[in-house]
Amino acid sequence: MRYKLLSTAWGVFGYVVRDRSLVATFLPDEKLTVERRIHDTFPAAVVVDDLLPGFADDVRAYFLGARTRFHVTIDLSLCAGFRRLVLEACRRIPYGKTASYADLARAVGNPAAVRAVGGTMAMNPLPLVIPCHRVVSSNGGLGGFSSSRGPAQKLALLQLEGVALGATSRRSDEGSGYEEPRRHRRVNPSVILAARS
Repeated sequence: MRYKLLSTAWGVFGYVVRDRSLVATFLPDEKLTVERRIHDTFPAAVVVDDLLPGFADDVRAYFLGARTRFHVTIDLSLCAGFRRLVLEACRRIPYGKTASYADLARAVGNPAAVRAVGGTMAMNPLPLVIPCHRVVSSNGGLGGFSSSRGPAQKLALLQLEGVALGATSRRSDEGSGYEEPRRHRRVNPSVILAARS
């Protein structure tokens, strides 16, 4: 496996490739933090400077607000069953829209599996490309986010995509001080369901 550390307007973004397919992405952070996370997950990976240059350009453009899609082949072979179905459904959430954990559970045919969807989002190997930041709580709350920068980074990604956040309220159970949106531009769940058939 090979990886690249990419400087973006938001910090260093990392990604790991097997053959010509993307296996993992690491959201922007300090260079040493991203590199440590890559080596913790893929100890044998070696750094390569010229790795999927088109994808690198897409990522840089995304963090400048100039890109809405990524044209890259992904490898989900390490994911199976329910988890893979959820990740594939999440990938269909369009730029600038959100879906709830419950929407995804319904999209994969298991409406009672809302918590399992949340667990899958927390373990998403390809954040940004599989846009788990677009998955929110059914009550309009932001929900969790397992990046090193936490829910504040999720909120920033949604704002970058122009998600209409409307009025915000501070969550009393969070010490991070982020502002939580009360409403989102929601994707019609039929978009996720239709792409499945």
